Amino acid sequence: MTWVFLMAIPWAFILWLIIEKTFSTDSSFWLKIVSILSILIWSGLGVLGYTILSFMFFGRERILINRDQMLIEKPLVFYNRRSYYFLQQISQLRVGREQYKARENGIWVIRERSILIMEYPDKQVTFGRGTSPEEAEWILLKIAQSGFLPTTSFAPTHHI
Repeated sequence: MTWVFLMAIPWAFILWLIIEKTFSTDSSFWLKIVSILSILIWSGLGVLGYTILSFMFFGRERILINRDQMLIEKPLVFYNRRSYYFLQQISQLRVGREQYKARENGIWVIRERSILIMEYPDKQVTFGRGTSPEEAEWILLKIAQSGFLPTTSFAPTHHI
């Protein structure tokens, strides 16, 4: 959160500069037009930042399955990202681990988190980031219990 507050300081300072120039007595018509456009761009960046932070803190992923396809939906505040996958093309659905870097006490450290992985033609699809291993297994179990995906779509877990 520290970087969010540090980024908000110049963002607010820029608005102050724009407003000061706009309301000065010697400003021309064209300067006022440029100032209004600058305020619109400034506001757009604020909305973008708000959207990203909202998803980081409150965002959820939804997984919906019917007879033909799987929908993985990531709703944001102003945008809904939907990805559709045909069930007959899904293979090797499994729980995996993903490494990512996080900054901790000024040092970049490598961490791991659980994700769900599936193979789709010409790409590997990942979803369910940040779930615990138990939650990821539970999601896989619910997908399997739906009965829409054949058992061959799941990756084998034990080789005997």
